[in-house]
Amino acid sequence: MSTGSGTRPFRRGDPSPEEPALGPDSREEQQRHIRGSALLVVGRVLSMVLSMATSVVLVRVLSKNDYGAFAYALALAAAARVMLSLGQGRLLSRFMAKYQEERDYPRMFGALFLAIGTIVLTSVVCVTAVYLFPNALVGSALHSKTAVGLLLILVFLSPLQALDQVFVSLFAVFSKPSAIFFRKFLMAPGLQLVVVLVLALTGASVTFLAVGYVVASLAGILLYVVLFIATLREQGLWKELHPRRVVVPYKDVFEFSFPLITGELALLSFTVGGVFVLGLSQPISEVADYRAVFNPARLNTAVMASFVTLFLPVVARFHTRGDAAGLRNSYWHTAAFVAVWTFPIFALTGPLAPATTVALFGDRYAESATVLAVLSVGYYINVALGFNAYTLQVCGRIRYLVGVNVIVAALNIGLCLALAPAHGAVGVAIANCVALVTQNVLNQWALRGAIGSRFIDREAWLCYAIIAAGAGVLWAFQLFVSRGVVPDVAVAIVVSVAVLAGSRRALQLRETFPELARIPVLGRLIS
Repeated sequence: MSTGSGTRPFRRGDPSPEEPALGPDSREEQQRHIRGSALLVVGRVLSMVLSMATSVVLVRVLSKNDYGAFAYALALAAAARVMLSLGQGRLLSRFMAKYQEERDYPRMFGALFLAIGTIVLTSVVCVTAVYLFPNALVGSALHSKTAVGLLLILVFLSPLQALDQVFVSLFAVFSKPSAIFFRKFLMAPGLQLVVVLVLALTGASVTFLAVGYVVASLAGILLYVVLFIATLREQGLWKELHPRRVVVPYKDVFEFSFPLITGELALLSFTVGGVFVLGLSQPISEVADYRAVFNPARLNTAVMASFVTLFLPVVARFHTRGDAAGLRNSYWHTAAFVAVWTFPIFALTGPLAPATTVALFGDRYAESATVLAVLSVGYYINVALGFNAYTLQVCGRIRYLVGVNVIVAALNIGLCLALAPAHGAVGVAIANCVALVTQNVLNQWALRGAIGSRFIDREAWLCYAIIAAGAGVLWAFQLFVSRGVVPDVAVAIVVSVAVLAGSRRALQLRETFPELARIPVLGRLIS
């Protein structure tokens, strides 16, 4: 199959990850990617703390019906956001990095204008349709006037969040993780927390909450615009912007992104499909039980989301150069980082979910612990083996990905329809878990041929074996010993440190972060 970039596919006869043939430039770029991603992980952790505080306050302040209505409307707004860019927002960095590497600035700016223009056009259509036909689109499927009213406000979040993804991709290409760190991980969740605190202190309505979310998102986009113009001037790219010379690469972009809309549809089946099915077959309080723990479960994707921001342009450059060894080494190095640094989150939301759920949301949501645990297992397995879907995209395995995405979306929705009426939120969680694991296994199998790798790299086997053993210890502790959130957190920390220590060879911490070796205790740990 064509790689889509003019370079030959990677073969198993190419230098293997066990015998890397990395040049100094490739190794330096890989380490720069890891270091930049590490900064974003720190930002993601801060964002997680702020977002978790926001969720906890919301769940405790709002009634179950109000929270369920808000969560339902917010989920539908997020679904619209995914569709507005027609697959371009998240993949923009792939084309921007490719054209910048080739110094094809007319097409580089053309890809940017195409992404923004697509969002503007589809947003006008989406918002107009929602306001003209609210009952036909939403009201007929959900007997909640509150949720319909909130959707009419939160629908404006969809284009703003789509533009947010565009700017994240741009700053990833131009090596500005600090801008992403401040705007996406500090400012955005910080403003949302302020809105929620005002709601809690004043007793304002849930409508105030929806308006506050939209205003906070708009402020963030305005800041991004200012920072992006400054970045272009700083890197001397502003002078390369000549509107009359811009070439809009319609064919390249849409041939690549349109098939991958199926990937966005698969994502929607996880984030919105279960909520929609619950709205049809269960009371709105059941939606609240599911959505209350959905975001904590999705925290298992937080580290991956931080790394992918810089991973995609790096792997695109390796592929454009035909650097097979650099691509494979970067893939497994990044996969190990994601698996190990996500493990503490998985520990608290998977094996130790009962205590975590009650501590965060109170006894009213104690039954949601099973939902949290099942969802966390699915999400952790899905991210632990790395960016297989993104790498397959760059390597041109588009038709295969389309097939997998369609199968996974159909499997998830089918299982939701089958399990939700009888088992409610737990049934939807089981459906999501099965579909997520299926998606990861199928993509990882195809990756073997795409980059000439094993299903699991030889150097990574020990890392994954230690992770599995650590998870087993935590499950046993939960079943036979656990007495509350404090001992659970303590055990999670101890096991997570053991996983980190045992995986230090796969992480290459000393080579990537040499300054850590100078810290007395930590230096011994990573040696």
